Amino acid sequence: MKITYLVTASLLALSTAPAFAETVESGGTGLSLKLSGQVNRGVLFADDGTDTNTFFVDNDNSSTRFRLTGEAPINDDWRAGFNIEIQAESNSTADVNQNDPNPSSENFLSERKLEGYIEGNSFGRLTFGQGDTASNNTSEVDLSGTAVVGYSGVEDAAGGVLFRNADGTLSDTSVGAAFTNLDGLSRRDRVRYDTPSFGGLSFAASVGADSEDADETFYDIAANYKGRFGSLQVAGAVAYANQTVADAEQEIVNGSFSALHDSGFSLTLAGGVQETEGVSDDVTFGYVKAGYQADWTSLGTTALAVDYAVNEHVLGLDDESTSYGLLAVQNIDAVGTELYAGLRNYEVDGAGDLDDVTVLLAGARFKF
Repeated sequence: MKITYLVTASLLALSTAPAFAETVESGGTGLSLKLSGQVNRGVLFADDGTDTNTFFVDNDNSSTRFRLTGEAPINDDWRAGFNIEIQAESNSTADVNQNDPNPSSENFLSERKLEGYIEGNSFGRLTFGQGDTASNNTSEVDLSGTAVVGYSGVEDAAGGVLFRNADGTLSDTSVGAAFTNLDGLSRRDRVRYDTPSFGGLSFAASVGADSEDADETFYDIAANYKGRFGSLQVAGAVAYANQTVADAEQEIVNGSFSALHDSGFSLTLAGGVQETEGVSDDVTFGYVKAGYQADWTSLGTTALAVDYAVNEHVLGLDDESTSYGLLAVQNIDAVGTELYAGLRNYEVDGAGDLDDVTVLLAGARFKF
């Protein structure tokens, strides 16, 4: 309810602005307020080996959301600001399945980021509140131009869809349960520090109270790099995270790397391992994507890619989950829109005799 009040008040405050792109000055505080966000809707076709289902969805690869941001200078070297990002996701691809094609939208609003920060030119940035931990997004560096429909988190395109047993009955295993890209500790209430960039290389660390036990803390560290070597643009990240899950210490090491050549060809790699105290088998993941993008039309860049992902022991069994996809995105620069389609297959071995799931996700992301 509080989130609903926040959304309503924010939109009413902005209703007098000529356009979203304009800055709204706040009442004498020196901070300015800006609104941005995106709408990402699509259609998901899912074939579970017995039936084919159609779902009208919000694409959980990059959900519908809006954000309010503000920043003001303290002096020539220091500034302060805030970021409020609210997700408005109905019929998420993470939730829809054969038993529930229209999940309840009663709680379709959720907070993604509620944070403030102070930043200095030579100091870096100190952020507090709910937002990205240092390790979040470190498995997801991707220069292919196709991440809106497919990236290392392959489960997001159809996470709620259930696998079928060989006898045709629905299993309890969903796509989302069988795959993970071990992308650190996600978004949490934390304190985070980011160093300035040193020739494209920066470092980050965050710490916060564990959600299960206030006596325990989670922490993580990460390194990020962006740079160019002649005709090659590169980006990468690595991270280490430590948390307590069900009274057991859990450690995650993960990272990703992506390179884009001026010719339009790209290569993306990602991988990670999760070790949990008392669990004999580590959870692992690996991902590779090859892509190509070109300006074939005056509308904007066209991006194409194929990818492959593999997980082991995600279900706590001697299981292996694999997925491969064919992805296409057409940018329409004039209206800040991407049209996309992605064909993907999911397979699980070692967790019973489960049929493959094949999905087609098509839609559009509108950014403002």
